[in-house]
This record gives sequence, C-alpha cells and structure tokens, in this order.
Amino acid sequence: MLKTSVIVANHGRDTTQLVNSLPKGVEYIEINQGLERSIQRNMAIKKATGDIILWLDSDQSLSPGVVKECEDLISLGYSAIYIPEVIVADSFFGKIRAFERTFYTGTYIDVPKAVLRKKCPLFDENMSGPEDADFSQRISGLRATTKRVLYHNDDTPFLLYCRKKAYYTKSMRLYAKKWPQDKCLNLKYRCWDVFVEKGKWRKLLCHPVLSLGVLFLLIVRGIIYAKR
Repeated sequence: MLKTSVIVANHGRDTTQLVNSLPKGVEYIEINQGLERSIQRNMAIKKATGDIILWLDSDQSLSPGVVKECEDLISLGYSAIYIPEVIVADSFFGKIRAFERTFYTGTYIDVPKAVLRKKCPLFDENMSGPEDADFSQRISGLRATTKRVLYHNDDTPFLLYCRKKAYYTKSMRLYAKKWPQDKCLNLKYRCWDVFVEKGKWRKLLCHPVLSLGVLFLLIVRGIIYAKR
C-alpha cells in the first residue's frame, strides 16, 4: 500500500480549499516561511515520509480520486505522473490562459506533479520560474498522465502576469545553459508544434477567439524574454 505525501510551498494564502480536497490518509506538509518556493518545497520533500511526493502550489486543489489514480499508476511501474491542470478564472484573460494550458498536458512543457519518492529530485534553489522544468528534466523512469485533474485558482491580472514572467526570465539563461537541448527552448516547438501535434490543431479552429488570445500571449512572452 503506497503512501502519498502532499507538499505545498505557501506564501500566506488561505489553503482551506486545497486541504479540503485531500483524501484521508495522505500526509500533508505545508511550509510557509516566506522563503523562495524552491527552498520551501525542498524543506517539505525532506520532511515527507510518503512513498510518493505530490507537490502543489497553494492556489491549487485536487479533484476527487486523483491521489488514488496516481498511486495506482505508480504501483504499475511509472515513476512520475502528469495531472491535467484546469485553470479556474472568470476573466477573459484567465480563460485564454486556461485554454492555452490544455495544449500542454503530458508534453515537454508539462511537469509531473506526483513522483515516486526514490526518483524525486530536489528543486534547484538557484532558479525562480524554470525550476519546475529543471525538476522534470532530472526525473528518470516511465511517465503517465491521469484522467482526473487538478484545479488552479489563478485569475491573475494581465499586468501582474507580465511582471511574474519578467521575474522568471532571470533564471532562463541558467536553465538554457544547463539543458541546451530541451525542446521547451525550441521556438518552433514552443509556439507551433505543441499546439498542432496529435490533432490538437482542431481545438484552435473550434475556438478562434481564444486561439488569437493565445497568439497574443505568445507574442507578449516573446517580447518579455527578448528584452530580458
């Protein structure tokens, strides 16, 4: 019987919704010391006693049954599990981001949320932003994707979103030096292939307004990265 430890790096957010989404029997570890999230995540990983590390942000919560699904998949021999992320937002900008996120599940851009403890690395504390992708690069073994989802309550305003992306670019040069062959750094893959592969281009045609919104976001992020 596998035991799951859910770890959360918090910065003062109310995590009631997250805690209420957890099933009985999981170990819950929340670190809220005002430090960089990579440091707090590592503190929680070191403290955890479970066979599986499932890491979440403080504004995320789990759908019913997703922990059991992760445990079942890992018991079949998988080392890391992707969980489809549903961004919950009321604003039009939030809906664009939610639509964009659906293209990334299980791709090179996505990051496993549940990892077998003995295969789970620590986060690189020298990075802020790409540390998630760096974490993913260092997980060995087979990967699977759950059918159940996690919810991300993130209706970030556009200007705050841009400021966050600008902050995250500070670590991009370090990441690119560490993982120069990562497909996430390939402009064609990041801005085209991931949106059209495996028949996903049909979603773009079905939602032309949201698709144009995603194109706008890609341009904005490109400008931010180029300037930095």
